[in-house]
Amino acid sequence: MIRKIMANETIKKLPLNNILSLTNKYLKANWQKSCLYTIIAYFIMVVALFSWKSVFFWPVVVLMYVLWGVFFRYYLGRKPYFDLKPFIDSMIPSTKIVMLSVIICSALIILPFIPLFVSNSVEFNEDYSRFLQGDIENEGMLILITNLLFVLTSPVIAYRPFLAWISSLNGRTGSLRMAWNKTKGNYVEFLLIAIITNLSVSLIRWVIMYLGGNDYMTLLFLAPIVTYFNVVAAETYRFFFLSVE
Repeated sequence: MIRKIMANETIKKLPLNNILSLTNKYLKANWQKSCLYTIIAYFIMVVALFSWKSVFFWPVVVLMYVLWGVFFRYYLGRKPYFDLKPFIDSMIPSTKIVMLSVIICSALIILPFIPLFVSNSVEFNEDYSRFLQGDIENEGMLILITNLLFVLTSPVIAYRPFLAWISSLNGRTGSLRMAWNKTKGNYVEFLLIAIITNLSVSLIRWVIMYLGGNDYMTLLFLAPIVTYFNVVAAETYRFFFLSVE
């Protein structure tokens, strides 16, 4: 009981309203630089979309990686803003995040098919197979379910580990375990960030596609969301990693 109480006392709750307020203040006070990052990010995403089926896609991804790496070092006041060592070190947590996301997403994809392997009923398997086939053919429903599952798991596999990547860029430890430990007890707060971000992207994409727009127009609105999220992430990192040091 004592250990449980002590553990609860060490939990830092993310003040989400304050984080969003600080984000808005920063963007308002630094709108020129924020617009510059957003414009650069937009053109990089356009080139990435244009070249994603070619070998030129990967250099563009590296360019985007460097852009936001420089942004976080600038935001946190780490000079020089481009330093090769922390950029190379940051590839360790970023690779782990990608692999963790792939493993979890793969497990989520396989999960609906598990009943087919554990049931001995031929009738059940036939009915369930028809049910799955119907869902797969209904692409909209499949996309909705996939997005929902990603949002629910993203605080653990993406948003909290993302702080480890920022930490590594900042010249500190890039341990995912430390990021999870420092942000424990904040699943709901990170889930709200995920909901805000993903709903914004999904809503904008739906509206643009409904109006007959294309992916390039979607990126025009997506770029500011990416900038906004990165400022939120930087302030969140500062709260958990720097406020007590």
